[in-house]
Amino acid sequence: MLLTYDAKWLNKSMDTKIQEEIVSFTPTAQEHFAAVVKGANALGVRLSLSGGGCAGFSYHWELVKSPSEIDMTEYGHGYDGWMFWLDKTSELYLTGSVVDKKTDISGSVIDIWSPLAASSCGCGESVNFKV
Repeated sequence: MLLTYDAKWLNKSMDTKIQEEIVSFTPTAQEHFAAVVKGANALGVRLSLSGGGCAGFSYHWELVKSPSEIDMTEYGHGYDGWMFWLDKTSELYLTGSVVDKKTDISGSVIDIWSPLAASSCGCGESVNFKV
């Protein structure tokens, strides 16, 4: 059973206006995550940062499979067929970021461009911020 959530319901700081995206997804990334979420019979995905990696912080993606995994203090945004969540700490660093799925001769990668990033590693899995 696929549950649908209204982004206004998920973000307590919202009044009656739709909040702008804190992290946006390109159409290619939206299609990718929609397929991943559907294939896993999940509700959506969560992005967070954790300490580590060669550049200081590592990106961490996880599937959100049940309503009990939803933290009502997190930012939430609904896309066609899936939801995106971002924890409050990561929101400070990733506001204005754009998620893209890039494919080239060596394969596919999820690329995150952040306006606050000072540097990142060559593989794109860790980042350092100028905050």
